[in-house]
Amino acid sequence: MRSEQALPHAFLNLNGDWQFRQADDPRWHPATVPGCNFTDLLANGLIEDPFQRDNEAQLQWIEKCDWHYRREFEVTAAMLALDEVELVFEGLDTFCDIYINGHLLGRGQNMFVGQRLVCKDQLRPGNNLLEVRFDSPLRQVLPLHQHAGFTYPAENDKTPEKLSVFCRKAPCHFGWDWGPKFVTSGIWRDCYLQAVDKAIIRDVHFVQHQLSPETAQFSFLVSVHQLSGAAVSLAVECKQAPWLNRHEQLQNSGEHRLDFSLADPRLWWPNGLGEAALYDFRFCLLVDDRQVDVWQRSIGLRTLEVVNQPDEMGVSFYLKVNGHPIFMKGANYIPSDSFIHRVDAGRLEREFDAVQAANMNMLRVWGGGVYQDDYFYDLADKKGILIWQDFMFACTLYPADAAFLDNVRQEAEFNIRRLRNHPCLALWCGNNEVDMAIKHWQWQDKFGYDDALYTRLKQDYMALFDGCLPGKVEELDGQRFYLRSSPIAFWEEDADHLGNHHFWGVWHGEQPFSEYQKRVPRFMSEFGFQSFPMPASLARFTEPQDWQLDSPVLAVHQKHPRGNRLIQSYLEQEYPTPRDFAGLLYLSQVQQAEGLRLAFEAHRAAMPFCMGSLYWQLNDTWPAASWSGIDYYGRWKALHYQARRSFSPQLVLIMKQAESLEIKLVSDCLHLSNGRVNLTLLDFDGQILWQQEKAVIVPASQSHQVCQLDPAELVAGKDPRRLVLQARWLDPGGELLSESLYYFVPTKQQRLTKAGIELSRQIEAGRLTLDMQSDQLVRQVYLELPDVHDPQVNFSDNFFDLLPHQPRRITLALPGMSASQIETLAAQLSVQSMFDVALESQA
Repeated sequence: MRSEQALPHAFLNLNGDWQFRQADDPRWHPATVPGCNFTDLLANGLIEDPFQRDNEAQLQWIEKCDWHYRREFEVTAAMLALDEVELVFEGLDTFCDIYINGHLLGRGQNMFVGQRLVCKDQLRPGNNLLEVRFDSPLRQVLPLHQHAGFTYPAENDKTPEKLSVFCRKAPCHFGWDWGPKFVTSGIWRDCYLQAVDKAIIRDVHFVQHQLSPETAQFSFLVSVHQLSGAAVSLAVECKQAPWLNRHEQLQNSGEHRLDFSLADPRLWWPNGLGEAALYDFRFCLLVDDRQVDVWQRSIGLRTLEVVNQPDEMGVSFYLKVNGHPIFMKGANYIPSDSFIHRVDAGRLEREFDAVQAANMNMLRVWGGGVYQDDYFYDLADKKGILIWQDFMFACTLYPADAAFLDNVRQEAEFNIRRLRNHPCLALWCGNNEVDMAIKHWQWQDKFGYDDALYTRLKQDYMALFDGCLPGKVEELDGQRFYLRSSPIAFWEEDADHLGNHHFWGVWHGEQPFSEYQKRVPRFMSEFGFQSFPMPASLARFTEPQDWQLDSPVLAVHQKHPRGNRLIQSYLEQEYPTPRDFAGLLYLSQVQQAEGLRLAFEAHRAAMPFCMGSLYWQLNDTWPAASWSGIDYYGRWKALHYQARRSFSPQLVLIMKQAESLEIKLVSDCLHLSNGRVNLTLLDFDGQILWQQEKAVIVPASQSHQVCQLDPAELVAGKDPRRLVLQARWLDPGGELLSESLYYFVPTKQQRLTKAGIELSRQIEAGRLTLDMQSDQLVRQVYLELPDVHDPQVNFSDNFFDLLPHQPRRITLALPGMSASQIETLAAQLSVQSMFDVALESQA
């Protein structure tokens, strides 16, 4: 929905209060748009909360029903006096017929495509009735499955017939290995009436031609639809560069090119490398000098090249922004709610704040969800977060008949046009993992395809991902890179030197975490490990009797068939036995963070061979055990705090090699970095046993080795179970840039003791500051406050090691809370550590 309306009487918002019913039930109930049938049923008390305990199974009847929505609305004579009136739906999920005053206006068949329907002739002054009648997605496409005569290999789809492949709707609605099966129907994005007075702006396409520090040359291709012979003009305004303002006369309908030249342009940079500079443009369409339409967009000036070509190390895969190769740090993004309309602006803002705070510069919008809301990409533009954009295809083969391909072309065109002006948009990717799966997931044997059928299915794959989609990208967004599929090879292959990879040897392959240090590709776009939510989050969707690893309720919220067993078996190898179930939750998060830390460090230390590290996954779609770094309720797990440290622009590492410890510095900065590295060997009481300091100079965007140490020499004559090596990188002024710790034995062998922690609080309105110090090493300090905010607020750091006699300051922003409220809250602060949760801690 446009943020500014040129003519108030030419626009009518149809969001808000509607009515809905099950098609064969005469009773109507209140409904909300945007929304869906599940949340409307919940709001009316007709179902229990789908996310609570084991309610999922009880709600599968909903997907088998048809659902009708309706609302009345008033149309003014002033609106009907205009030339044309259009009914606009920005998102309909999925199969539906649209009626105004009993007249069939159109049909929806793709969740990802907006509808714009001419409706003036069906409207009348005063009261009107709008109806949207949704068909059950499963019953709608079942005949297509029956006609095909075989089952597609959609292994994540929990319908027996694997019907998701026939529905252009979020694949994860049919179930995934981290999410439930809730096959929704409803009006999931904005809807409104928009009238046209003489002319309207249909599209604006920003095209950049040339960019240097001295000048930028670019154009806007403005598509205007005129309904009369009146004189039409276009006024262009730029907030940051008003000298670009201009007024153009338009002679006719169609596309109009406006060229611009800007001296000394401010460039758009990814997070951490400079300002994500934006220029706000406003296009006003005028008829006889009267404003009839407005279009606004913020554009960013930057060059971006995806370099994927043979080199002396194999085949590269990296992004070059404004002429500089940039290491990508980030995560994969899935829908933040099974009921996607509930992901509002506030939640998106909190997510992007968390992404930016964790020093990330890229998110991969994964292909089993949805193309995100416009505001998602606006925030990415503002925060300097590049977006790897999958088309919505994942982990299965698809039809390629004429009707299906035509539907996909409309989907691609709608979303390419919608997203192509965003500077955050880095590349288009055809699908998630299908290329690899065709070759390595034994689909032919599992599903019993004969050679002729499997050959045809592979041909259909190429028609869709080597023909249809890249053709649309070339036609509509030809300056951007298109990647057919991610990854390029299977993780069991010896192909790390060849482009973009997903590595699942750790977790799916049950390989040890140390494998992360051996399997370093040119670009890693998926890898991960599961953990549980912390107790405060778990308590929101379970009951106390559910707090057992083998409870039926936890099984519902663990969608990977081996998930809980894998978490526990990995824990048994490296970590002490927990005292209780809450301790198990805590240790699962520590394990996830520490395991992925090895991957983060290996990837960054290997630059420029490796130029990207995107872990699976940033967020959750519902409360569950999963690979996420931020749980469904917004609480940062240990992983997100670790990502923040490991993605620091300047990073010091202690890397274990076969016979040595390698001290490395990694800098993402576009300038030379200097300072000094302090190396200290401590026992757990804080006694300094060895120390060394080195001056360092690190070139821009480099991984730099400082020195190598002999671990046998460091621990000789000492108890390795009570030793830690600390590396600190300090800038020339003595400010800490990065810190790394190395322990000489696994956590379960370390001899931790009860520590005396000194804790002081500084309280002011909206802020709590904690100063901590200890006389002993405290491993994995976890700070927790009662849930007083929804959404959850998070500490500046958490799950950290507190070294003896080394003060640490932690802050917490609590907006809207007075000092006295924070005082009361701070009194309830909980502090726990590895010693506290271990069943057999050393006294």
